[in-house]
Amino acid sequence: MKRRAFLKVTLPLVFVKSSAAVEPDAAELSFAVIADPQYADADPIATRFYRNSLSKLETAITDLNARKLDFTVTLGDLIDRDFVSFSSVMERYTKLKSTHYPILGNHDFSVADADKTNVLAAIGLEKSYHSQVIKGWRLVFLDGSDTSVWRHAANDPRTAAAKKTLNEMAKKLGRTSNPGDTAIGAVQMAWLEKELAAAKEAKQRVILFNHYPIFPAVPANLLDASEVISLIDRFDNVAAWMNGHNHQGNYAQKAHCHYVNFKGMVETEKDSAYAVVHCYANRIEIEGNGLEPDRKLDAM
Repeated sequence: MKRRAFLKVTLPLVFVKSSAAVEPDAAELSFAVIADPQYADADPIATRFYRNSLSKLETAITDLNARKLDFTVTLGDLIDRDFVSFSSVMERYTKLKSTHYPILGNHDFSVADADKTNVLAAIGLEKSYHSQVIKGWRLVFLDGSDTSVWRHAANDPRTAAAKKTLNEMAKKLGRTSNPGDTAIGAVQMAWLEKELAAAKEAKQRVILFNHYPIFPAVPANLLDASEVISLIDRFDNVAAWMNGHNHQGNYAQKAHCHYVNFKGMVETEKDSAYAVVHCYANRIEIEGNGLEPDRKLDAM
């Protein structure tokens, strides 16, 4: 029996009238979300218990395998450090029955420079960003580390190019760049715009997944967060942006889009954190497990 968080954030809902003779509306799409397992064979630091993430993953996957899910997404930072950590984490994920869509986080590149070109293959990715259409929903998996100084080896020309781009972005924000800055970048932004336009044309609802937050304003946000938000604002078919990175979690709503920051699984010695998300025609319901709270999000 897993410990459940009883904190519930409830937003205005659009309810469908029902009676005892009417069946509840069925979810159009159901999927699981895991954020920041951040495993390493290392002693705890403050609230992060790195080794314990393996047993937390095992427990979560056993629970998720008993559910009817369309897929599972891990919102980055599968490991904390060291390339060898991937083998232990991915061994657990092989037991997951639903299709797994991992995305990249900053700690996934906390490996030796020689191993950075192997990170995508280690977690089963062919491309660092991509989309899938499942049951009429377009799921867009973004690469928030695309423009960063840690993505490639230090002597790779792309590292110097990223540093220059990040410096320019930071200057526009009235500050200097720091080593933790990252962005999705212009090329991926153009691709995202095409994805949203295609979804709009096809009358598809959209959920965007990324490791990093973009709203509300916090220090960990993507450096090009304002550009991404402006793009989302133009497409009212975007239902949600879902991310990890900030282990304490967060939530905000702007116009038609819900911005949900899921809590980090690596946090605390015994408590886990993951969720099952059910998407309906008029709302999204998030069933939190462990430290992750339940949420009910209305469709705008």
